Amino acid sequence: MPILPGRLIDNQKRFESTNWKIEVGQVEQTHMHNDPNDPDFVSVTVLVRDKRMLREGGEKYYRIRVPVWQRFIGNCFGEPWMPRQGDFVYVAFFKNEKAFVVASAYNFQAKPPCMPGSDLDKLNKMCPWQEATDRNETNEFKSLPEGRKPTCYKWFHGPINPQARTSLVGRDWMQIYDYCQEGDEDPTCENCDSIDWPKRCKNTWRKVYSANTMSCQAPDHRLEDHVYCGSYLRFESECGPSCEYSEGTGHIRLGNATCEKSKKGHLNFNPHGSIDIHSKHEEVEIASESEGTRVIVVAPEDGSVDYAVEAKDFETGAYIRIMKSGEIVIHSPTKIALEAPLIDEKTELVHDHGNQQIDGTCDHNACSCVH
Repeated sequence: MPILPGRLIDNQKRFESTNWKIEVGQVEQTHMHNDPNDPDFVSVTVLVRDKRMLREGGEKYYRIRVPVWQRFIGNCFGEPWMPRQGDFVYVAFFKNEKAFVVASAYNFQAKPPCMPGSDLDKLNKMCPWQEATDRNETNEFKSLPEGRKPTCYKWFHGPINPQARTSLVGRDWMQIYDYCQEGDEDPTCENCDSIDWPKRCKNTWRKVYSANTMSCQAPDHRLEDHVYCGSYLRFESECGPSCEYSEGTGHIRLGNATCEKSKKGHLNFNPHGSIDIHSKHEEVEIASESEGTRVIVVAPEDGSVDYAVEAKDFETGAYIRIMKSGEIVIHSPTKIALEAPLIDEKTELVHDHGNQQIDGTCDHNACSCVH
């Protein structure tokens, strides 16, 4: 004869089994609230996949307009979550009557993206919905289309140090906008093990490199925005190896491009504070630039050049300089033309308020000059 505690436990288990259960369902239809007057409040029609749910004659069992669990709601605000048609979801039932969707479910028809870096990485990968058409004789999907054109957010945790029981490197994060070229080419993302995996060509992203970055292409503490055509804005807070041109801590560079291999001009702040506006892409310090045209203002503590301001055309060699000594130098290999109302020879009256010295000859018509 069973002892009393055992009978109580058995009775409790039987009671719970008749009240609560979880089934895996396949989303057949979605009902999002699209109009202020429609009755749809974020619900789905679910094909229950548990074989015990077959009706007489083998007909599949559907749950109509099952409410979807929401993390945050309010009157005309919130964060509505809606599974997509074809997704697999966990459905909680109470006494086989009331039901609600509590979570999404992976299975062999819908596998998760690979996480080759670390199990502790955080990923939010979104892809446009594609209709699944490959069904079996019981109307269940045999396979779902792989996600393409992905947009993702990913935080790279980094490896765990066995002695310290913590991560000493890592914490890089990136936001990939429409869309990751590498993730579209390989939907499994099996090679996305570091922030370096999404390349520059045709990708739009923001990358934040941590104080202990795992990147092999950038120094610590870098932040860079990069867009599809190759234009970029890069901030440096640390010195270190870099695949892209960098002058170290304090360097800011804004550059434009028509494609990754055709970069154009740039606006450059060097670590001293000197500002360089350049029409030609060059990856050298200001004292070594030699192409295109450029305007630069030089910080007093920047000793790489002896001028304070320069406007220069490297193609012809012409320039205007304000030296740090205060001297102004204007140079042209061909001609300097001054055009202003007080010195233009076509002006009817030139009024000189000071003295004038002519070291050469002067040829003019009759005048009132005193010799």
